[in-house]
Amino acid sequence: MKSEPEQNPEAEDGGDGESVNAVAERQFEAIRHALTERRRAINMTMSELGRIVGVSPSLISQIERGQTLPSVGTLFALAAALGVTVDAFLTEPEPRADAPAPDPENVELGPLPGPDEVLGMPATAREAMYLVRRHARASVPIRGGVTWERLTPRSLEDVEFLELNYAPQAESDDQLYRHPGIEMVLVLEGRFEIHVGFETYLLEEGDSILFPSSLPHRYVNPTDETARAVTVILRDGIGSAIGPEGASSVEDAAPPAPPEQEE
Repeated sequence: MKSEPEQNPEAEDGGDGESVNAVAERQFEAIRHALTERRRAINMTMSELGRIVGVSPSLISQIERGQTLPSVGTLFALAAALGVTVDAFLTEPEPRADAPAPDPENVELGPLPGPDEVLGMPATAREAMYLVRRHARASVPIRGGVTWERLTPRSLEDVEFLELNYAPQAESDDQLYRHPGIEMVLVLEGRFEIHVGFETYLLEEGDSILFPSSLPHRYVNPTDETARAVTVILRDGIGSAIGPEGASSVEDAAPPAPPEQEE
């Protein structure tokens, strides 16, 4: 069973009139609430959830009490076990006083409105549907100094469009993990080591990579500077189109060994 170190929000100045401590508290609360409510809704115990995800019940309890954060691998596993997308754990930012009120229909999963509906909307509603200001991104903190920020105004059914922020020496997980889909990454700043199966790829600013998320993988910032990247994750089983299907470990994902030659 995996265990993850306890983390608590630190009080710092986060800008935009809200401290880092206040932002972190809301983010911890959003993860705690999403996990607790969904688990109870499907009548699943902490022990059952821990067994499915592969972590201890005490870790589930710590996350639900806001005492620690999940790693990236654990977050994907929790979402899959609970039947939700990782978007369920994102925190919407506090609206600014001068910001237009969000339309609740525009932040839920689902297809975008058709052209006729869009033309009938006021300009502010169209902007809220299409545009995300930097200060208005939904986000989720992840164990070890990782933050995801959603780059779309609302959750989408088949795709995640995110900015990844990795603190110095941060890593997505200390173990390889996998999930359905296809992952695409463009490095904006710093460097990333991206482990995919048995390979490790060093990506620098401007480099990009595509791989099936069904292959075991993880991200590492090997430097003493912050690293940033944009990622697009196509959900569901489409990752099998470019990689092994159903691989649950590095060994499962490895290509078959060549047949032995008879003497």
